Amino acid sequence: MPPVPFIARPEVLAKLLRLRDRGRLAQPLLLVGPEGSGKEGTALEFARRLNCLGPEACREGAPCESCTKVASFQHPDIRWLGPAPATFNETDVRALLEQKLANPFARGAESATAQVNIGDPENPGPLTVRALIRFLRVRAFQGPWKVAVVSDAHRLNTAAANAFLKTLEEPPAETVIMLTSTGTEGMLPTILSRCQKVRFEPWAEADLSAHLAAVSGEPAERTLWAARLAQGNARLANDLLQPESQALAAWAGLLFGWIADGRRGQAAIAADELHRGVYSHAVEAPPTRRGAGAAGEQGAGERRARAIRLCELLNLHYSDALVCREAGDLWQPRFPEAVAVVKRVAAQRPTEMLLGDMARIGAAGGDIDRNLNIGLVMAVLFEGLQAHGRYEPANGSHAAG
Repeated sequence: MPPVPFIARPEVLAKLLRLRDRGRLAQPLLLVGPEGSGKEGTALEFARRLNCLGPEACREGAPCESCTKVASFQHPDIRWLGPAPATFNETDVRALLEQKLANPFARGAESATAQVNIGDPENPGPLTVRALIRFLRVRAFQGPWKVAVVSDAHRLNTAAANAFLKTLEEPPAETVIMLTSTGTEGMLPTILSRCQKVRFEPWAEADLSAHLAAVSGEPAERTLWAARLAQGNARLANDLLQPESQALAAWAGLLFGWIADGRRGQAAIAADELHRGVYSHAVEAPPTRRGAGAAGEQGAGERRARAIRLCELLNLHYSDALVCREAGDLWQPRFPEAVAVVKRVAAQRPTEMLLGDMARIGAAGGDIDRNLNIGLVMAVLFEGLQAHGRYEPANGSHAAG
């Protein structure tokens, strides 16, 4: 077991260590791959390795002073930066880092709405680009390297990205800058041209299941189910093990059936409930959320995170229908309770329509991620899924919902 709770992709970590050994770390690194593919954990583990004072002792389970500090995000020469509200203070940052240490696969509510901000010129907040630039200008205090890890660099707002350009073009000596991103779309070409790209693929099911079991304590059959359902997305797999996601999965299954049955009224109600931040009237809310706020109402970040997760889970139902259609008798259901509806949808809709359905859902999740109106986006999505092609309801006519 590693001396710190950073879960890296071994094959990519080995590549990064080879770059170090060959003296090829002068250029910033851009770690690119799907959501939940281990980019941040790999970057943090590489940062630990770069400044480790006693590799042999650490491998034997006795971390050196440097690694002990890394393990609590308190190393003076390593800085993490990611999306956060502009109002974040030191206490907020500490709480966020504690969440990351408790569960490296978890994602906070702020991940659905926040950007990486530039910060005030005189008093930049702790999670801002200007604060990071100040950090990088000072020489390493304890280790041989100054290391900056910028997670979700595609969320750098325009001002922050432009302010960071000079540092990326001419990093200080003995400095390693690593950016992580789910893709390059929307990133400034000038930033992309300054970085060396390192590609990530989704986790293998068995590897992800083992890591989930170690972090969550869930039995292997549960973590394997989550890893398979999430298709190698560690953050989604972790979410699937949480009580709230169990409720959201049930809601997604109901929506899948309502759309297939033409129940526009039920789908419209669901869009409104998502906008208001409450659970579906047809789903029992998880115990941890009962009584929270007014009828379970949430803040903007939590509402967006919930809507995005519901899109992910709904997309998995359509993906299941696609696999059912293409694989036939070899199909293994992901959602046993939805088998009948999945089979009916697979029989009714050709492959190209199912792919179109999945593209619509993915685009809706992206729109919510970009702060568009949740209720409007979801209402348009649900109506579009019903209007895209034709469904033949089980009873031969569209239900009113």
